[in-house]
Amino acid sequence: MKKSTVALVLLLLVLPGCGTGENSRAPDQKTVYASDTPAGDCCLCGDGLEDLVPFWQGQNNIALVSLNTFTVKPVEINRYDRATGEMIEEYAGFWSFGGGGSRDGEFSASMLVDHDRGYADVTLNFYDDAELDVQKAAVFLCAECLNALLPQDLDRCFGVGVVHLGTKETRVLYEPVARFILGDFYLDCDLKGPEGGEPWMRIAVFYCPKRYREAE
Repeated sequence: MKKSTVALVLLLLVLPGCGTGENSRAPDQKTVYASDTPAGDCCLCGDGLEDLVPFWQGQNNIALVSLNTFTVKPVEINRYDRATGEMIEEYAGFWSFGGGGSRDGEFSASMLVDHDRGYADVTLNFYDDAELDVQKAAVFLCAECLNALLPQDLDRCFGVGVVHLGTKETRVLYEPVARFILGDFYLDCDLKGPEGGEPWMRIAVFYCPKRYREAE
């Protein structure tokens, strides 16, 4: 994958409304993130994610991802045959333990997965991914995806997100985040850690596709 650089551009726009508090942004300023990573190499709208996790691409599963390095840790609630790539829709009869640490101080995640009931209990330690580095993220994301994914207030963002491996829809974990839905998955997030100390998060993941079809 090609390396890239990023510039942080402040554009003066006429926007209504005004924030309050110490970290408030001026009402006429908007942060625009720039990247020279081409769309074809982007990990979300291009082929970058497939290059990193070839077996997991297209699966109806989610994964934790470092936005600083794009280390990916799948949460394999739905099992897939490694030879055919087809989902295994039969009784498993066991739980799976997985996850573990990453290289160079990145986030660590331990997972307990019950395939038959469709849920996972995840413990996420952020470590060096406690902060989101926009310049590092721009190595893996094109400018359009970077601006679509990252919020204006980066001070409350962690360098870890959740990506749906089938659709590549991605959510950034931030403080505070309580719960959200990503495809067929419901995630309940509980941020831990002493004030000023190392943050970590407990995440309960439930596979809960819609029970009934919408009326036509």
